[in-house]
Amino acid sequence: MTDPLIKRSGIQEEEDLTTLKFPRDLKDAKFLLNSEVAILLEHRKGISESEGTEFPQTFHKTLAYAEKFSRYKNKTSIKQVRTALSKQNLEEFEIASLANLCPEISDEAKSLIPSLKRMEDDELQAILDELSNLRKFN
Repeated sequence: MTDPLIKRSGIQEEEDLTTLKFPRDLKDAKFLLNSEVAILLEHRKGISESEGTEFPQTFHKTLAYAEKFSRYKNKTSIKQVRTALSKQNLEEFEIASLANLCPEISDEAKSLIPSLKRMEDDELQAILDELSNLRKFN
């Protein structure tokens, strides 16, 4: 399944999530968990409040979204999730997607994250079960 061609800077690049082919500007991107985004924005908000700086409404809406959809509430649990998923044969995008979406079964994970179709169902299910266990103890 190939996404439509996208035009950037006059050059057409083909994106394909089944093979994790991203545009050049995302090649070395660090994909974050919603929980990480919430922590970063909350930290930035704290710094700006002490400086008396105001943020636009979009900042506050983004923070509210990140907090609402954060699956892990502290840095320790985020680190545990990243460590556990990093030990698997997963790409950075897949790690963030699995941690953010929290699919329960391998079929669901494969439909949400097409690149995971390369994995056997039992191998992926073991990863999902480990992720589920980590969520329970947070």
